[in-house]
Amino acid sequence: MIKQIKHFLLDIYNKRSILYELAKRDFQKQYMGSYLGFVWVYLQPLLFIGVLYFIFTMGFKAGSSTSGVPFIVYLITGMIAWFYIAENLNAGTNVLKQHSFLLKKVDFRLSMLPIVKLISSSAPHLFFIVLAIIISIINGIYPTLYIIQLAYYFIAMVFLLLGINWLTSSTNLFVPDVSKVISIIVTFGFWLTPIFWDLSKVPEKYQWIVKLNPAVYIVEGYRDSIINHIGFWEKPYETLYFWLFTGLMLWSGITVFKKLRPHFAEVV
Repeated sequence: MIKQIKHFLLDIYNKRSILYELAKRDFQKQYMGSYLGFVWVYLQPLLFIGVLYFIFTMGFKAGSSTSGVPFIVYLITGMIAWFYIAENLNAGTNVLKQHSFLLKKVDFRLSMLPIVKLISSSAPHLFFIVLAIIISIINGIYPTLYIIQLAYYFIAMVFLLLGINWLTSSTNLFVPDVSKVISIIVTFGFWLTPIFWDLSKVPEKYQWIVKLNPAVYIVEGYRDSIINHIGFWEKPYETLYFWLFTGLMLWSGITVFKKLRPHFAEVV
């Protein structure tokens, strides 16, 4: 397994120019033909955050979370992580179908395709991280050294998504319903993840059920880095569970992808 991972990482490095070009095309393709072009990459999430903020501050009078954090700060620090997760779950599941022209190329490592979307969506994600930090500063919450661990949570999120996308993208070629299931999971996941509601409001004896969702670890981790100033090492059980779950996804994804790989060209 270690030798396979080493070989895989070496392949990524050797084919980095191809990956970059595919990621660039993926980014451009999303909004090709629209007048505002790539502006939609930033405008759509901003509008969605604005609508949620208006609804919950004006409609539900949610001025701040129970910890006293301004609601806009609490909301955006959770949303930036969720946007990246949701976008890459949906896109990653369909990545092999979108790049079907590569499925018959024996000299290209197809297992790298799920990385394409992860790369192309990284620039907007970085923009929203910077925006969240600026909004936090405006609201009197200043960054500390804990901000550095955003890199850790981002890497953790990438590994989680990579494992899931290997699994879903390979099975989706043979069972198209997989993409529908992922869409449903993303839809319900948004409401079941503490993005605009506070996890502390859930009775403590039931919080472990919510935390079974690995997205909670990432969303709360982004908040811990920007708002709460809590290290990931201070949450040993959550960290252990997340990496066990991520390890299972990576193992499952690698195993299934490897077994189905010889049959990809037969179904396109």
